[in-house]
Amino acid sequence: MLGNISFDAYWKFITDKDNEGMENKWFDHVPDNTENIWVPSCWNELREELLYYDGTAWYYKTFYYRENPEWKRQVLFFQGVNYRCEVWLNGRKAGRHTGGSTPFELDVTDYLNVNGENLIAVRVDSTIDNMTSPPKGVDWFNYGGIYREVSLVGTGGTWLDDVTITTKLSGEIGVKLDIGNYSADRGAALEIKISEKEGTEPILVSSHNILTNIELLKLFIPDVKLWSPEDPYLYDFELILKNKHGKTMDIWKHRIGVREFSIKDRKVQLNGKPVFLRGYSKHEDYPLMGRTFSPDILRKDYELCRQGNANFLRLCHYPHHIREYAIASEMGMLVIAEVPNVNFKKEQFSNPELMELAVNQLKETIKYYKNETCIMFWSLFIECKTYEDSAVDFVPKYIKLAKELDSTRFTVHASDIPTEDRTYEFFDIIGVNYWLGWYISQTVEEGSRLMDTIAARYPDKPVLITSGGWEGMFGFHSYAAKTKWSEESQADYLDDLTDMYISKDYIVGQIVWTFNDFRVSPWVLESGNYARFRPMGINHKGVTDYFRRPKLAYYRLQETFKKWSGKL
Repeated sequence: MLGNISFDAYWKFITDKDNEGMENKWFDHVPDNTENIWVPSCWNELREELLYYDGTAWYYKTFYYRENPEWKRQVLFFQGVNYRCEVWLNGRKAGRHTGGSTPFELDVTDYLNVNGENLIAVRVDSTIDNMTSPPKGVDWFNYGGIYREVSLVGTGGTWLDDVTITTKLSGEIGVKLDIGNYSADRGAALEIKISEKEGTEPILVSSHNILTNIELLKLFIPDVKLWSPEDPYLYDFELILKNKHGKTMDIWKHRIGVREFSIKDRKVQLNGKPVFLRGYSKHEDYPLMGRTFSPDILRKDYELCRQGNANFLRLCHYPHHIREYAIASEMGMLVIAEVPNVNFKKEQFSNPELMELAVNQLKETIKYYKNETCIMFWSLFIECKTYEDSAVDFVPKYIKLAKELDSTRFTVHASDIPTEDRTYEFFDIIGVNYWLGWYISQTVEEGSRLMDTIAARYPDKPVLITSGGWEGMFGFHSYAAKTKWSEESQADYLDDLTDMYISKDYIVGQIVWTFNDFRVSPWVLESGNYARFRPMGINHKGVTDYFRRPKLAYYRLQETFKKWSGKL
């Protein structure tokens, strides 16, 4: 982009419980009785009456746009709106989007009032049901609203529509470009600069004539420094698109580490060496902020993870804010990135519209997140009923698409039906959500036999424990009886499981569910009342509580995680 105008500010806001806004044309004016709301934020945190509000609301932002001769194209860029939205600019429909976690952009060049006032109207519907992604009944909180940033982005008449950077241990850098509005007769050129630190002289400068709208380029970084959790070294990339007269049309910047993933001898490898993965699942959920991103709070979370000897996080169950992955890359944390294909059963896998949405969300996720160094896995399904014929038909096609979009990372299904799953063979890794003990009363020894059974079915594939935990309420202690929900029972259980996992040569790592306690949406009863199905509306499986206070399990795992290093 050549620049952007941030709309992080107070917007006008009004709920639309009776869905009267469309009939009354709320899209072309600000209705009466609006109130102020900060964007980005979750409307559930605006006031107490909206805590459990699932439904429709409208947002309005007025701004003055002064002509910028460099900007030939203007795009409204939304980082995240949950769940559906429609967008108008000056009363004209600019577009719509479905999916609460992926960024999206709308070209509004023809809708802007240049050197005049403009009105953005956004209708947001947070309602989820059995045919949404994620579907109704998922075990986290359904925060609503424009909860991530919004901006107006400017480019020239030709722009970098998509950029893909790939890296190899040799220092070879692959650059794939998708040029928007490319015309051979107008011509274009690209300048690439790679620096070791922002503001320093580039170590590599390369110029290229652009001959088609899709270009594949290859570069080499001399004396390359590799990225790893121990040394998360990042290079600064800058791509400058110019017309044939040398005028800048678009600029793309990103910090990227050189690293390579592989599988050898049933081990996952980073930079040609086995790496054993240990860490936590983590939801986007913060006190007073819900799912709205805060870099300062997030860095504190990641410091706690590093101090706990973790090198791996599963950012569940949807794409998190793009900057979280950037921070993970800076701090040397490997990551599982997920799309929200959760709890799909036969009825979901058999629904063409929902499967089309799943495809679109995968495309959006990989487009916007593929250049994040930390991402090691694409988690494509989460606890889905992959024994169904409709799943067996859809899943291989979905994996194939993921590999076409990005062949450099592993694919996994975080499955809670490992003995019934009929799609494991198509994934790079066998992902197991292990819940014996907490939900099903079975011993660790029985779990050990189960793991051996699963591993024997797929003798060439590494096994990764993608989930598993135990609820422990912060401050509740039971020293002798080790009562369920106590910090001691949680710590003992996780200790025993980790020791079992480490003893298995085919298991390459473990994700503990979860890093922090998180809020969950109540189920709505037929009467219309809410059922609080977890104490205080919180899932207490975190090794820290909702306010990031460590429990006993955190300190126990801090020591136990060291044992994974002994496998190297």
